[in-house]
Amino acid sequence: MTGSAPASLPSRHRDPSATRTGSYPFWTRELVRFADLDINGHVNNIAFAVYAESGRAAFLHGTGLWSLDQPMRQNVLAHVQIDYLQELRYPAELRVGVRVLAIGRSSFQLGVGLFAGERCVATVRTVQVRIDGQSKAPIALDPDERRALAAYLAESSAAPEAGPPAE
Repeated sequence: MTGSAPASLPSRHRDPSATRTGSYPFWTRELVRFADLDINGHVNNIAFAVYAESGRAAFLHGTGLWSLDQPMRQNVLAHVQIDYLQELRYPAELRVGVRVLAIGRSSFQLGVGLFAGERCVATVRTVQVRIDGQSKAPIALDPDERRALAAYLAESSAAPEAGPPAE
């Protein structure tokens, strides 16, 4: 595999800034576990999704958008897109970068980069929807939530779309 998105991906899915460490204002760490390996000794595709999920959870908790103490305002994952750029093997330590790509009325898009050293091994784009914990219906992001997300907004407002647009 090469260090960039496969040429077969439509250009709207390729964002060169997604593979640069300087594009991510929020960071956390993950360790590759032996249990993450497939039969060939590579980290399997499900593990990449788990690493991205850990990054999202740390980001949402760190920004106050997720807490077990706030069951009435929740986030649900509505869309996820993973681009696998390079193989990853055990043992490895990963740095997981997170940035906000778009903020809608009741949803927001996050970009996640998975890095082994300076090498980007995968990029992930997600759409999260803010919902009422009881009715499960989408609810508008409040001003404090918008401010928290805006602090991590990617510099380029021309980020390519991934899945459904932010509402």
